[in-house]
Amino acid sequence: MASIPQPLPVTCPYCRAKFAVPIQRVVDIGQDPRLKAALLQGRLNVATCPQCGNTGMLNAPFIYHDPAKELALCFVPTELGLTATNQQKLIGDLTNAVINSLPPEKRKGYLLQPKIFFSLQGLIDTILQADGVTKEMIEAQRAKGELIFKLLDARNDDHLKQLVEEHDAELDYEFFQTLTATMETARADGKNDLAQHLWALRTRLLDLTTVGKRAAAQRKAVESLGEKVTQEDLLQKIIECEDEDQLQAYVALGRPLMDYTFFLALTEKINAAQAEGKSEEAQRLTDLRVKILELQAKYDAEVAAVLQRAADLLREILQSEDREATVREHLREIDDTFFAVLSANIAQAKEKGQEKIADDLRQVGNLIMELLHESAPPEIRLINQLLQAEYPKETKKILEEHATQVTAELIKVMDFMAEDLKRGGHNEAARHLSDIRAQAATMVGGK
Repeated sequence: MASIPQPLPVTCPYCRAKFAVPIQRVVDIGQDPRLKAALLQGRLNVATCPQCGNTGMLNAPFIYHDPAKELALCFVPTELGLTATNQQKLIGDLTNAVINSLPPEKRKGYLLQPKIFFSLQGLIDTILQADGVTKEMIEAQRAKGELIFKLLDARNDDHLKQLVEEHDAELDYEFFQTLTATMETARADGKNDLAQHLWALRTRLLDLTTVGKRAAAQRKAVESLGEKVTQEDLLQKIIECEDEDQLQAYVALGRPLMDYTFFLALTEKINAAQAEGKSEEAQRLTDLRVKILELQAKYDAEVAAVLQRAADLLREILQSEDREATVREHLREIDDTFFAVLSANIAQAKEKGQEKIADDLRQVGNLIMELLHESAPPEIRLINQLLQAEYPKETKKILEEHATQVTAELIKVMDFMAEDLKRGGHNEAARHLSDIRAQAATMVGGK
């Protein structure tokens, strides 16, 4: 039976208001996998003062139990100032609470010897290491988090530019992923001012960093190709291209068009330049051909690696005894590539007449969509619902049904998502969201 949160009397350190907060003393992810994500994201045992609105994580003791990995971890904050006797009693009470919540056949010996932690970070590091995250990876992630707030504290734009120059090599794709995750967590926790500052920082860093400039060049390449690019158009774009990042984008996006006839056309241009006595141009095109082949091989290898990771994850989910727990554990790894692999497997199973396998795969897809929807903040869930609806009638109806959620804050989130969709080359979805945003803005203006 899952543990029920217990009320804890709290005094706000800012306004001294007294109120009660439900706290989780038993964090058993075998019974409720969502608790693990809440703990790792700093959303477990969080109190918000009803008087002044101050929010913070409480230093409340708890026991963490992961039956799959046979982990029993006790968090006993030093701030409690317990004597050795009282500390042992607390640990015993927490241990008994876990054992009593389990059926007899699941009560194992490791539960009687929980590992004790006096710092929350030490406990979290142990959980991550059990998941295969090394100390080096934890430290790297922590450094990224510290760098985010260092940049956020920049005195002015000149100071920010200086910091970017000093740390440009560290401001990579993984850094932007961490920044986005931090922003989403802040928004989910109701820290909208912090989320807004992080959004503004992210937008500025995209203009200042090497990674951001590369993304802008690639986006420009995407836009210049258009929706119905021909092999001839692609070849001309590549020949005229003077930017390395744009060239990489052309090769990645135009990969399906780069077959034998593509390279034959490029060879003909090299031969034509030689016949006309343009030796420098012929050499430039020859070097370009070599560069394209190198980029093509690199791109193919990267795609193969990404597809293999997605296939491995799908296999792990399918073979798991607790699929929901496995999906929750890997939720951040699930992306468009994963869904492409899932769809390909469903199509292959149907083609072979393996309806049972196809149905099993569809169930996995449905489970993932449910958990993705559940884990998203309310604003994101509403926007996703709107994006799936027909504009303008259905979207207007949904907005009216959720009128209390249609606020200036929602408009800001829509702006952020629309910009993100544009950067990702999803122009149609960005236009759809912009139309919905205009509908929502009218409602906000009328309030």
